[in-house]
Amino acid sequence: MKNIIVMTVVVASLIFADNLVTNGDFEQELTTGWLVYSGGTTDSITRATTYDPDPDYEAFVYRATGGGYSKLYQIIDIPSTDLDFSVTAKLYAYDNHTSAWTGASVMISYLNNSGSVLGTTRICARSTQCPWNNSSTMHIIAAADSFWHNYSFNIETELGNLSAVNPTDVRKIEIALFDSTYHC
Repeated sequence: MKNIIVMTVVVASLIFADNLVTNGDFEQELTTGWLVYSGGTTDSITRATTYDPDPDYEAFVYRATGGGYSKLYQIIDIPSTDLDFSVTAKLYAYDNHTSAWTGASVMISYLNNSGSVLGTTRICARSTQCPWNNSSTMHIIAAADSFWHNYSFNIETELGNLSAVNPTDVRKIEIALFDSTYHC
């Protein structure tokens, strides 16, 4: 029997108070403002109006069998870390094997001036074996369930959860719809 890992990330909108995200409501084609990394043939990164009951567009990042990751992302130069972030997301992650894992997330990565990642926040759904855990450079915000929810916070306040990240070094933020699978 083939082991299957399924993971889905669906996002309605990504917003900074200063509206720094290009095409954060996904109303334009994904090529407007967004970059795609597709790690395999079982990936699907699309936008449509049918992912939730409202009439506007949402983005959908899906990874089925296989290992690796996929992401829809953009890197944003920020004026300061005193920014409000908000996202409406539906997150789901599932695996059916004890040596496999999967995770689906809205990932906010904090970058320095040269683009090196200093730390990340992941609003996520994870399977039991997923290795994503809180650390000095990663903060996990677990999705309550697989329904639509709004998540919002101030970036400067959120950086307080990442003791190894100096907020004054953060010059850019990468926003990503990110999924990852291992061993299926």
